[in-house]
Amino acid sequence: MLRFYLRVMLAIVTATLSMVALGRLVLESPADAVISRVLGGHAALLAEMIARTAPAERRAKVDDLERTLGYPIRMEVAVGSPEPRTEWRAGRVHVVAGVPGTPGQLTFGPIPYGHVPALPALVGLSVLLAALCAWFAVRPLMLRVRSLEAAAAEIRAGNFATRVRNELGDPLDNIGASLNQLADRIGQLLSDERDLLRTVAHEVRAPISRMRFRIEKIHDRADESSKKDSSGLISDLQQVDRLFEELLTYVAFDEFDYERPKLQTTTIEVTAAVSRIVAEVTATEEAAVVEVKGAPGVQIIANLKLFDRAVTNLLLNALAYGGPRVTVFVREFPEECVVDVQDSGPGIPELDRPKVIKPFVRLSKKKTRGTGLGLAIVFRIMKLHEGRLHIVGAPSGGASIQLVWKNARPRPRRRWAIGSA
Repeated sequence: MLRFYLRVMLAIVTATLSMVALGRLVLESPADAVISRVLGGHAALLAEMIARTAPAERRAKVDDLERTLGYPIRMEVAVGSPEPRTEWRAGRVHVVAGVPGTPGQLTFGPIPYGHVPALPALVGLSVLLAALCAWFAVRPLMLRVRSLEAAAAEIRAGNFATRVRNELGDPLDNIGASLNQLADRIGQLLSDERDLLRTVAHEVRAPISRMRFRIEKIHDRADESSKKDSSGLISDLQQVDRLFEELLTYVAFDEFDYERPKLQTTTIEVTAAVSRIVAEVTATEEAAVVEVKGAPGVQIIANLKLFDRAVTNLLLNALAYGGPRVTVFVREFPEECVVDVQDSGPGIPELDRPKVIKPFVRLSKKKTRGTGLGLAIVFRIMKLHEGRLHIVGAPSGGASIQLVWKNARPRPRRRWAIGSA
């Protein structure tokens, strides 16, 4: 903070000294007094000389004097006292002397004398000097503010490993230290949350597995009336186990987990991969009708396991909430590839679309055995691949959920020329 105050003080002192110097420069040249004493008598003598000149020759004589002296001389009708005097006209000094015996006067000027004509330039120079000093004082502070803005933007984007470099004497040290502490705190909270969810999921799945094993043993020895209840318990435990498995998957795909191993990717032929996933999903869904439409040869670079998981989740959601008929479109663009899963259901209202990508959010009132994490996991998978997830309305009236991947073979966009066919 002290360095900042010193810079500002230096700028103020420099600007003040420059204005004082300018004032002294102007005040040390009392133009009126000097011109009155030195040029006033000279102007009176010239006026008397013109008075002794024949009236027909006075204009020529004035022109000769003008060329000799090097500044303008005008013959005017006398106004005021005939005594020599100075007048300010348009910010310049003029000397006026009456011509004896005539109703006229001579006006000399503007007189190129002293520093007064340079006053606007000197004022501008002083302002420029003050601005330069102020810029010198404020520039380090502005650079520091910009670095803090950049760090805050990184933290807002989820990069909690970002740290602000602190400098001794920096006036914004406290803000930088607070941002570092904020990033540490948020990062630690997220890490603790991930660890807690992982621990709970792992610890709970073990007793669930033992419970299911014991219930299965009881189920084998139970009579017909009890087997219905034991089958229901086994189904419920399987659902809870799937919930914790999905929860572990959701935590594993956290985009803010910087301890996560680097994503392993490969080239995927999209249409073939989607057809394979559709065959696997429909093998257990007898009433499902899923059609794949897309040109072969479309390729993306992604993690194969995560690609399968994202498309599978969309298909299962479409079959569960959007009716038995689903169409998957594979579209290729110059820089992107889109996998568009369209169902034949009621669709998703526009206001609810941002909600469905959040965990445990269900819009349907139907009792389904989903975990509420399907789209949330897909959203995180797309973030890990720097892709996008869009939810729009399908032309048939259902929902259209689109996964936008980077094209493995990007093509330059075609530029149309005027007059081209």
